[in-house]
Amino acid sequence: MPQDGLVTVFGGTGFLGRRVVRHLLDAGHRVRIAARHPRRRKDLLANPQAEAATADLFEPETLRVALEGATGAVNATSLYVEQGDMTFEAVHIDAAGRLARLAGEAGARHFVQMSGIGVDPDADDRYIRARAHGESAVCAAFSDATLIRPSAMFGSGDALISAILRTARHFPVFPLFGRGQTRIQPVHVEDVALGIATLLDSQSPGGVPGGVPRDVPGGVYEFAGPRVLTYRQLVSEVLQAAERSRPLLPVPFPVWQAIAAVAEYLPGAPLTRSQIALVKTDNVAQGSCAGLGDLDITPTDITEFVRRECRGESAI
Repeated sequence: MPQDGLVTVFGGTGFLGRRVVRHLLDAGHRVRIAARHPRRRKDLLANPQAEAATADLFEPETLRVALEGATGAVNATSLYVEQGDMTFEAVHIDAAGRLARLAGEAGARHFVQMSGIGVDPDADDRYIRARAHGESAVCAAFSDATLIRPSAMFGSGDALISAILRTARHFPVFPLFGRGQTRIQPVHVEDVALGIATLLDSQSPGGVPGGVPRDVPGGVYEFAGPRVLTYRQLVSEVLQAAERSRPLLPVPFPVWQAIAAVAEYLPGAPLTRSQIALVKTDNVAQGSCAGLGDLDITPTDITEFVRRECRGESAI
C-alpha cells in the first residue's frame, strides 16, 4: 500500500539522481534510492529518512520491490554509450515504459520522467530519437506522468564546465564545435533537482504551501538557465571566469564526428557521436512549457557558478 511521502528515485546515485534524493530528503520525504549499487551513497543513506533498493532496469522484479509502497517515482536513469544489450532503445524506451507501467501497478500517484530539451522523434541520431520515443512510452504507460526536459546541465562533477576547463589545461588552443554558433541555455543541476522535488511536494497531500498548481498545462517542464549563449560565448565566459585564456579554434563538425566515432570506444567514452549531434542543434527552452520560474526557482547563472567555484568555495 502506498505510503504518503515515500518517493523512489531510480538512478538515485547518479549526477542528477543523488541531488534529487537530497532535495527530497530536505523537504521531509522518505526516499528510496534505487540503483544497481545504491549503498555507494553512504552520505545520503546516513539520513534516517533514506533507504536503499538494489534495482536493475532489465529485471522487473527488482523494480517492483523498489516501487513497493511508494507514492511517487522518479526515473533519473540514462545511457550515453551503448554496450551490448544496453542500447538507447532498451534503456530510454523499453525500460522507461516498463518502469512507468510498474509504478502505476504499484499504486504510485506520481511519476517523473527525465528527458531533455531538443528531443525529436524524427532525429537522425538514435539517442535523441530514443529520448523522444521514451516520453511517448512513459505517457502511454502512466497517463499523468510529468516530463522534465532540462537543457545542458552543469555543476560540480559535470561533463560541461569540467570538459571546458580540462581542454584548456591540455591544449594551447580551444577547439570549438563548428564555428561555436550553436545556442545553449545551461542549467544548474541543483536547480533541476530542486525543481523535481518542488513538483513532487506540490503534488503530495500536505505539500509545501505555495506549491505549483495541479493545472500547470501539459505536464511537461523545460528547465533552463537564465541566459542563452552561443557555444563560443559560453567557452569564453567560462575561461574568463576561471582566469584562463586560450585562442578559440573552429573545428568542422565532420571532423568531430570522426573523432567521436573513435573516442566513444575508449574507457570512459570522453566523446560520443550523440554528443556531437546534440551540440549541432540549439539547446534552448521553447517557452511553450512551464519552467523553473513557475516553481519560484531563480536559475543559477553558469558564469557566476564558475567564479564561485574558482574562488575555492567548492570544487568543479
